[in-house]
Amino acid sequence: MRQESVRIHAFGPFRLEADERRLLRDGAPVALTAKEFDLLLALVERAGRLCTREALVEAVWPDSVIEEHSLTSRVSALRKLLGDEGETPRYIQTVRGRGYRFVAEVQTAAPPAPAAGSAAAPPPPARRRAPAVALAALALVLAGAGLAWHRAAPPTPQLPAADAPPRSIAVLPFANLSADADNAYFAAGVQDMILTKLAGIADLRVISRTSTSRFPSRPDDLRAIGREFGVATVLEGSVQRSGDQVLINVQLIDARTDAHLWAQAYTRPFGNIFEIETDVATRVADALRARLEPAEASRLAEVPTADPAAYDLFLQAEYLAIGIEQGRSNAADAFRRASALYRRAVERDPGFALAKARHAFLQIYAAWFGLDTSPERVADAERLAREALPSGLAQAHLAMGYVHYWGNWDYAAALAEFEQAERALPNDAAVRGAIAFIQRRQGRIDEALAGLGQAELRDPRNPLWFTERASTLAHLRRYADAEQEYNRALAVDPAGHRVVAYKAMVQLCAGRLTDARATLARAPEGTDSTGMLAAARFRLAWLERDAGGALAALAGRADDDWIEEPFMSSLPVGLLRARALALQGDAAAARAEYAKAADAIARALAEHPQRFYLSSLLGLARAGLGQDAEALAAARAGAEQAPAGDLFSAAPYLAALAETQARTGDAPAAAALLRRLLDEPAGRAVSVALLERDPSWDSIRDTPAFRALLAAPGEAAAARADAAGG
Repeated sequence: MRQESVRIHAFGPFRLEADERRLLRDGAPVALTAKEFDLLLALVERAGRLCTREALVEAVWPDSVIEEHSLTSRVSALRKLLGDEGETPRYIQTVRGRGYRFVAEVQTAAPPAPAAGSAAAPPPPARRRAPAVALAALALVLAGAGLAWHRAAPPTPQLPAADAPPRSIAVLPFANLSADADNAYFAAGVQDMILTKLAGIADLRVISRTSTSRFPSRPDDLRAIGREFGVATVLEGSVQRSGDQVLINVQLIDARTDAHLWAQAYTRPFGNIFEIETDVATRVADALRARLEPAEASRLAEVPTADPAAYDLFLQAEYLAIGIEQGRSNAADAFRRASALYRRAVERDPGFALAKARHAFLQIYAAWFGLDTSPERVADAERLAREALPSGLAQAHLAMGYVHYWGNWDYAAALAEFEQAERALPNDAAVRGAIAFIQRRQGRIDEALAGLGQAELRDPRNPLWFTERASTLAHLRRYADAEQEYNRALAVDPAGHRVVAYKAMVQLCAGRLTDARATLARAPEGTDSTGMLAAARFRLAWLERDAGGALAALAGRADDDWIEEPFMSSLPVGLLRARALALQGDAAAARAEYAKAADAIARALAEHPQRFYLSSLLGLARAGLGQDAEALAAARAGAEQAPAGDLFSAAPYLAALAETQARTGDAPAAAALLRRLLDEPAGRAVSVALLERDPSWDSIRDTPAFRALLAAPGEAAAARADAAGG
């Protein structure tokens, strides 16, 4: 918890000296344990603001899982030391069900550099200002883990070897030494199952597969790998399969010294593969002296199926499914093949809960990302997840959580399932990230940012976490910070065309059109399968009132294409083309495009009535056709169906309702809704800079209500400061 800049915090009769790690009361030292000091410093540095339990645990006990009473008892001890035991708290207030808040007034000062040969007296302390940084919880997480986070930080921890937690490990991809190259799925499956078993041990810090998959099986410089991931050890392995026999070699290496800590060669029949996976995970845990809880030891010994052939089918399915998630395969084809393999595995062993759980996740993933939009997809996913739940597997809870989240928009039920999954997989970045996604949609933004930071620590080479954190910061209108996170994502994956589109969009939200143009000019070629780059280029031209440029951005797109717009959803290309034609002054051509778009959206809405955003799009298309009553009804339906309290997903569709109101002549209602969006975290949909330029608001631009929005001093000043990098 030591700080980059030395500070002294004064409150009541106390003086907390961060650099000296001591607490004084009226000048006399107060005895504190190391953890009590870290906890007090975390609370004091966020004085006046809620510190969630999760953020405090990550700050004080990084990379550890502790019982809740450990935090409670430390807070109780602090209160006693501070003399804060009355009914009305003077220092530490409990926020029931959430965490704690330091309520005393705090004054903070940095001690001056002493003059040569003399000790200078400290200046009067300045009043502490609560930081206007919604990422404070995440900063605590990173500080507690020994990381310094700066705007230009590299995308990975880069811990010095000596600072890596001793019980930390990266499991590198296992080399496939089989004569048949098609056995790559088997080597990947063995590595993944061992990694998953290790991820279930709370006393370890385990790097996720997504990050390690980017490295070779036997890298030349293991010390560099250790620094890259901030781990003390690396597990290497190779797999050779011939008929019914398998040969697996593994070695655990100290990444700080290159010393071999443990090695083993296993020659077994394929049917004994579970015995090998369990033995490797157990031996690694022993070598790292990890504490194993009884439930963890039991999970290590679990066998997913008694049928080796079913397990082989499962591993083939997993290889395809993971390829979809990592974008290394034709998604639609891989989905069909993986789904068939999962089914065959379950047909051989109807009790194969892990295969059902993973198949359930694949089904809901396919429904959410449009690989298969047939109505029965969500129902199939829910059925499979429910069949797997009695096993208690983390993967079953994860799948059911996503059924609730992506299939039913039931955030409370999803969060309960994800938290169950985390108990069994405390080191899994995907589970931690899933929890953060729900917290974000529930408006718990600080917690979501902290959770995404924890996911990044476990999975530091996965651009997803930087991208999602950036989108969350953009939601808060912290556009400069969001752009830095997108840069971190691109440092990991320079070919990330979606990230380029997102980055350009936040630059547009901040009013930096020149920067957005430069960003899009550097986009990778030939990778815009979803049309997101085209949509971003359209938005740039639209804000510049360049109708020709907007139409050019859509060139080559078929009339029935749907493209993905940054921060919104898929929409028919005709809807954008109609807007550009209207801007160009070609009313007849625009009307024809609006009509085609309205028909396409209405058909999609009939097939998928639960997709509320389609109603919002239909409202815009009907407004373009002059069908005012129908347009308002559709736009209101979209806004009303959005999940209650989920401004993260609903803001673009509330903005669509405001635009529909503006285009149908209800300027006061449109301005009132825009005012609400400006006053709340909704920065991916509405900003002063966007309102100043967007032709969508031309019909109400000269009304007093709209002019008042542009004069909003707080948001306008913040937007301009952020655009300047402040």
